[in-house]
Amino acid sequence: MLSGIRVLELSQPQTMLAGQILADLGAEVIAVEPPAGSLGRRMEPFRDDVIGLERSLTWHALNRNKRGITLDVDCHDGRDIFETLAASAAVVIETAPARFGHLSDRGLVHCTVRPFSADGPKSRHAFTDRTIVASTGAPSCTGDGDRAPLFIPVPQAMMEAGAEAAIGALAALVARDRDRMGQRVDVSMRVAAMMSAFSLPYFSATPEPRPARPAGRRTVLGVEIPAFHRCRDGFVQVSIAFGGFGGITRRMVDWLVGRKIVDAGLAEVDWSRFPADPDQAQDVQRLQTLVTGLQTAIACMDKAEVGLAARAHGFFAAPLMDMADIAAFDQYAARGLWSRQAIGPDLSIDVPARYAHFSNHSIEQRLPAPGLSEHTGEVLAAAGFSADEIRALFAHRII
Repeated sequence: MLSGIRVLELSQPQTMLAGQILADLGAEVIAVEPPAGSLGRRMEPFRDDVIGLERSLTWHALNRNKRGITLDVDCHDGRDIFETLAASAAVVIETAPARFGHLSDRGLVHCTVRPFSADGPKSRHAFTDRTIVASTGAPSCTGDGDRAPLFIPVPQAMMEAGAEAAIGALAALVARDRDRMGQRVDVSMRVAAMMSAFSLPYFSATPEPRPARPAGRRTVLGVEIPAFHRCRDGFVQVSIAFGGFGGITRRMVDWLVGRKIVDAGLAEVDWSRFPADPDQAQDVQRLQTLVTGLQTAIACMDKAEVGLAARAHGFFAAPLMDMADIAAFDQYAARGLWSRQAIGPDLSIDVPARYAHFSNHSIEQRLPAPGLSEHTGEVLAAAGFSADEIRALFAHRII
């Protein structure tokens, strides 16, 4: 799909997913690391919990199908070598502050990933992935109100930004083909991470009190309705809905009545108009009975059984899947999600790889993640450097 497109990725955690997506689509991606190795090699988790530049599973997960070289682009000779390599490239991806933005004037697609917008008040702020995610506002609605917010245990802003950078680079390649001009792509990690906050309400500076964190539940008539319920092998999400979705709740009640967990009288409630009874106390009792009955039913079932019941009776339910559940999920396997990936010479594992199916391209692992400086010699030789020159560059710590 991207055959013939060369991408130079100045490797940082924020760039790794962008380079991998383009590599998966057929581009020749060269990860350019400093001689001491990219920060991506220092990211947890490590194979067998043993720290090492070749043992980061994050590095292996986000650098397949790339070749890798080392090059000190902070020195004059290193920058010259990079520009020599860029003469045969179509795309350059790097993090701010950008060193090679001028390459867009030479017809390349230049993509910069930065923590905040280039012209915003935080453009020069220090950051971590967690502070970026916090700045989106999404954690304000997570966890219980009496403790710290919950964060996703993976570097979410880094991943969101990498995906957006790949999309931007693809769009820029289309524009470049059309206009025959270089293109600039600028990706803010914070803006990219805002994708996880789009469903949240925005509250401006008004006198009204801000809502408390819902902690996975909501309150109707003073009754707490949890979104998540414990089952035999974990948790499931089951929705109790009203208004236009009241029919779903009615079918759930019919299921509970059929199992003799709640009284048949509960099936007579019009959940599409709930609460509507002038006697609010009766509505409170009905709703509490439904919540308690649902928890009782689910407690003695496993995730698969809840899913089967939801499909059979027409109500909303979904398992909370851990990695073991995802690995065993037959629908993912049937859709070809997994690809076998080498993690060193003695280990290979299944990893999620085929995120899309194309009529003219198949996402496969062609290359494992590169070892440190694995392809430096061959890439420089192909660019016209002699063996003596390559040895001299190594001796002077430029590669």
